[in-house]
Amino acid sequence: MTFAFAFAIACSGGGSDSDDSFAFLAEVERGSDESGFGRPGAPGASAAAATPAPAATAAPAAAFAQESVQKSAGDSSGESRDSSNSFGVVTTGTSGGSASLENEIAAATEGRVIVRTADLGINVDSITESLDDISKMAVAAGGWVVSSVQSRQFQGSISIRVPADRFDDVIEQLKDLAAKVNFVTTRSEDFTEEFTDVTARAQTLRDTLGALRTLYDRADSVEDAITIQKEITNVQSDLESLEARLTFLSQSSAFSFISVALESVPIELDIDAGDDIAAAVGHRVTYRAKFTPPEDMEDFVVTWNFGDGSREQSTDRIAPTGNGEEVITAPIIHVFDRDEDSPFIVTVELRGTGDAGIAEGDDTLVTTVSRLPVIEVFAGENQIVEAGSEVDLSASFNRPEGVSEISYSWNFGDGSAPVEGNFADSDTAVQVDTTHTYSNFRPNPYVVSLTVTGQTEVGEVEVTGELLVFVRETIGVKAADLDAGSTVRDAVRTLQSVGVFLAKAGLWLLILSPAWLIGGVIVFVLIRRRSAIRIPRRSAD
Repeated sequence: MTFAFAFAIACSGGGSDSDDSFAFLAEVERGSDESGFGRPGAPGASAAAATPAPAATAAPAAAFAQESVQKSAGDSSGESRDSSNSFGVVTTGTSGGSASLENEIAAATEGRVIVRTADLGINVDSITESLDDISKMAVAAGGWVVSSVQSRQFQGSISIRVPADRFDDVIEQLKDLAAKVNFVTTRSEDFTEEFTDVTARAQTLRDTLGALRTLYDRADSVEDAITIQKEITNVQSDLESLEARLTFLSQSSAFSFISVALESVPIELDIDAGDDIAAAVGHRVTYRAKFTPPEDMEDFVVTWNFGDGSREQSTDRIAPTGNGEEVITAPIIHVFDRDEDSPFIVTVELRGTGDAGIAEGDDTLVTTVSRLPVIEVFAGENQIVEAGSEVDLSASFNRPEGVSEISYSWNFGDGSAPVEGNFADSDTAVQVDTTHTYSNFRPNPYVVSLTVTGQTEVGEVEVTGELLVFVRETIGVKAADLDAGSTVRDAVRTLQSVGVFLAKAGLWLLILSPAWLIGGVIVFVLIRRRSAIRIPRRSAD
């Protein structure tokens, strides 16, 4: 009974916090691998580090905690002791209550635990030499290399950790090392609240662990000793997780993390986007560029920006032009939907990569966008004609300013050849007349179209007008031209036809003569009998 009561008192202070501490373990392990810190008890630098890490220094919050411990130790009337973990995070343990713990938390909140990180993108003359220079720079500043990679001859990356008080100096040294700085991103994260919370929970677990060890020493039976040992193991595991998190926060605030992406200084490459272009609203415009690729460079990406706010378009396809080593890019099609902001500045950017390094180039051209002039065509009214009759077609159109080289084409819809023509620029005519003969009748109308085409500064304009022609069957007889030869032939053929008819009729009469004779006899008998009947009646009268 005495053991159970004492054990409950010992565990009441840290039991609620131990469950929450498990959440930190995965995060500490992940942060250690990515940021260059080892696991608890491991060396300070990760396995990927190019240089050994110096001993970790205490974070600002740890310094404040140390001051709090010293004050608590001097003022406390109960039994107390100061303890510092092996990672530079200072903690305290008391047996007389939570007064010193509250003082420690209050002291810790006077400072801030700030973790600073930076990402840089720079261009350098030599990737290999620059990686070596940055490694030496980190060591000279009191830091170390977390990782270093050179994926290709013209690309590489390196991650380093440097003391927090040298963070800004190292950033400036990296800028001085670069031929060109592409971007610099720095971040500061405040972990003071988390550091204070984890410190308090770790202290609670230490108090609990001390009480459990005392109970273990006083255990009266093997069963009690085994039970207490299990609890000591669980609390010790939770405490190590919290201490690992404190180590990570302490070292992260003491050593800032810097990641640098390196690229070779690009070779200047000339690219020709072509001449300026005049385009029409709503019409397709084709863009192509030419350039001569350098040796040992085979991958190219060409990006077009049309200056109208639309999405950029890119292509990586090129083809030789036949002019030496010159190549031409695949065509890029774009349609401008407005002319209010014309002219538009179109930019083409080229980026090439290969064993020779990186090449970049750009060029611009001006695209003037305007609306096409409107040509209105009236092809005429629908017509009804008889087959074989000639149709008169008369159409008209307008001639807006800016339209030249006007031409027209009649299509009669019956498969015949179209009728085409041109107007001189000095010609003021706006009417087109023609005739056509439809030889064949059909129930559906023929669709006759007149297409007028003109040239403008922004392209070709083409408009079509239509009408329907209904063709009826021929009504009445139409006198044909006299042809003696054909007339004689027709007469002979007619006479032959009559002779054949008479011959056939005679043959039929001959064949059917018995029937005719029998029929005649029957008719004769009937007539005679009718006459015999009528004669007696007349005699009686």
